[in-house]
Amino acid sequence: MLSPYRVVDFSDEQGLLCGQILADLGADVIRVEPPGGSSARRVGPFLDGEPGAERSLHWWAYARNTRSLVLDLEAASARDDILRLIAGADFLIESARPGRMAELGLGYPELSRFNPGLVYVSITPFGQTGPKADWLGSDLICMAAGGHAYLTGERDRPPLRVSVPQAHAHGGSDAAVGALIAHFARRKTGRGQHVDVSLQQSVTLATMFRSLDAPLEEAPARRISGGVFIGGNWVPTRYPLRDGSVVLGPSWLPSTGHFMKRLMDWAAERGHSVSDSMREENWSTYALRMMGKEVTAEDFAPVDALLTELFAGLDKAEVMRAVVEKRLLMAPVLGLDELIEGEQLGARNFAVEIDQPGASSAVRYPGPFARFARTPVAYRLPAPGVDEHRQEILAESVRAPASSLDAPEPGREDALPLEGVKVLDLFWILAGPGSTRSLADYGATVVHVESMKHLDTLRVIPPYRFNNPHPEGAGGFQSVNANKLDLTLDIHSPKGHAIVMELVEWADVVTESFAPGVMKSAGLDYASLRAAKSEIIMISSCLMGQTGPWKDFTGFGNLAASVTGYQGHAGWPDRLPSGPHGAYTDFISARYNAVAILAALEHRERTGEGQYIDQAQAEAALHFIAPAFLDYTVNGKLRERVGNRDAQQRPHGVFPCAGKDRWIAIAVASEGQWQALCAVMERPDLLDQRDSGEALEAEIASWTSARDGAESEAALQASGVPAHRVLDTVDLYACPQLQHRGHYIDIACDLYQSTTVESSRLLFSDSEARRPERAVSFGRDNRYVLETILGYSAEAIAGLAEAGVLL
Repeated sequence: MLSPYRVVDFSDEQGLLCGQILADLGADVIRVEPPGGSSARRVGPFLDGEPGAERSLHWWAYARNTRSLVLDLEAASARDDILRLIAGADFLIESARPGRMAELGLGYPELSRFNPGLVYVSITPFGQTGPKADWLGSDLICMAAGGHAYLTGERDRPPLRVSVPQAHAHGGSDAAVGALIAHFARRKTGRGQHVDVSLQQSVTLATMFRSLDAPLEEAPARRISGGVFIGGNWVPTRYPLRDGSVVLGPSWLPSTGHFMKRLMDWAAERGHSVSDSMREENWSTYALRMMGKEVTAEDFAPVDALLTELFAGLDKAEVMRAVVEKRLLMAPVLGLDELIEGEQLGARNFAVEIDQPGASSAVRYPGPFARFARTPVAYRLPAPGVDEHRQEILAESVRAPASSLDAPEPGREDALPLEGVKVLDLFWILAGPGSTRSLADYGATVVHVESMKHLDTLRVIPPYRFNNPHPEGAGGFQSVNANKLDLTLDIHSPKGHAIVMELVEWADVVTESFAPGVMKSAGLDYASLRAAKSEIIMISSCLMGQTGPWKDFTGFGNLAASVTGYQGHAGWPDRLPSGPHGAYTDFISARYNAVAILAALEHRERTGEGQYIDQAQAEAALHFIAPAFLDYTVNGKLRERVGNRDAQQRPHGVFPCAGKDRWIAIAVASEGQWQALCAVMERPDLLDQRDSGEALEAEIASWTSARDGAESEAALQASGVPAHRVLDTVDLYACPQLQHRGHYIDIACDLYQSTTVESSRLLFSDSEARRPERAVSFGRDNRYVLETILGYSAEAIAGLAEAGVLL
């Protein structure tokens, strides 16, 4: 899809994923490495556990499909080669500290003068400008600064990170979205621009909108594992099995209560004593009644006892069979090996074997993040050796950027990048609507279809405006659907179906995230849509994909995280896995869905061809833990729960600060940083204790616990030590860096005077995101969509409303 384009990638481990995504989509990506190779080559795990520039599985995971060229950016002798490469590039990626590229004469203003069409992507811990722009970062630091670490882990332990680095992946995938949006702007104007990505800001999506707690005046979210508090009542969501544990989805919401009824029926089928009251309970209103004190923890106790008894007699395989056959909202906690060797990925031929130099046999890699019917992702090249492609790259003839060959669209100088793109959005919850929000922010006309008969789950979970559980005040729903047109429609009714088909003829893209088979049963599958409009692009996104024995596994990203190995990558060695906070794989798929749509649109712009895209959350999520995937397929090794420790950085952890549940993250990556930490602590006696483990951590905790977190982070950052307070949901709103980047947007609201949504997280030098005007209310845009887009008369619209079609 991106085969005409060239990417010059100067980034280190912070930016690798962006380049890999563009490479997987067909771009020619040249990794420009410093002498000795990229620092990403020194990130583990390693082949057979032995470090080496050609043995890093982190490098293997994120450098396939790319070529390597070593150039010293500081050397005058390399200057001509560097500029020659950039002159022929369509995209440039870099992750140096802000200002460093400018010091080298390689900043965006300088380069844009001789390559005006260059899309220049910068990925840094805190962004290019603002009070924290120059702060040092790391995975732990950015996860702490972005709020996700605070929400992950046990109530009586420090906050946790996921042991496989995640911040770079959140930022890198956002950067790929930004690069493609800037590319569409270039198509209109002929100009490139600077895309500014902050890892901290990208991570905030993984708070599942709890970053909005303070501006919405919602009760602040707290760190919990294994259950939830509803109205002050503890409701377990994790139960032991014979050979592990099972995680339950939230089966007590208006959109999910039917799942709990199925679970009660299944327990009865298995011979357990299920009372009439349990089987007849209105589970759809259970959480709301518990919040209103109509239902208590004592009322739930018999249900808890039943579930404990039920699961104690089951193993993971039995649970998975029931999940698929009975369509239950739960998932066994699987190890990464169980998924990789399991029947679902096998049936979908997911893993791709690559002959990787240095490996004793072909290496199994995570397969494509999405399945494109016409332009499938191809794994063309293994991860390159240091400077492997020097001769062929330098011998290539001078290249003009492919983007320079396209004439700009006349009269579109001020148009938003995606203006003119039309999307019929049948996505719901988070993974889908989060992607189409990105399109709407930058000019696409997105008609989001929902139904009051089947409430979107994001409408019935916090954060809420004023802590009031009203579906019109749900912060998550408002954030992912800002800038869209809202149409309420019963798509299963004959008239509703007819309206959908009219919108298909209007649209460029159709999105959906129903369970596999639902669209076909409604006569809305890709074959039906393509018959109506041959060039239509359609994307289907669900947990496990449209095919395979687990395709009917239904649920949310917390359940997909349970079966993809994420649970075991966040936890303490002496406890059950905590798993990452929230519907974690939803946050990942939101980015990959957006990338997939944009890439398919780019292909259609050049060829006129539409296509079908099958996007499985579980498969996309494996790219965020690709180094662990390779550690298993190459080394046969599964990661153990390690808390916040790191295999290479030390000390590396989260330490208490003065105050209740206040913490600071510290990540020491070098001897110089270690010496600086000892100096700030005024503890020269610790200089030879860097490898003292728990004893050293106790000394650091003693120092941090006596001090205010802001005071400690300021002193450490000033001395060159990566550190940041672990921000809770209230701290995020107060963070001056997020405020500087415009992360929070106040908008008008029909139900309340105002509300707050999050921004797109991306900053562009030329293309400012469209600012949402007011909150989405049920059917707010029914008349506009039907009358202005489809040409219905006022009388016809009234008739549809009276017939119950617009519900």
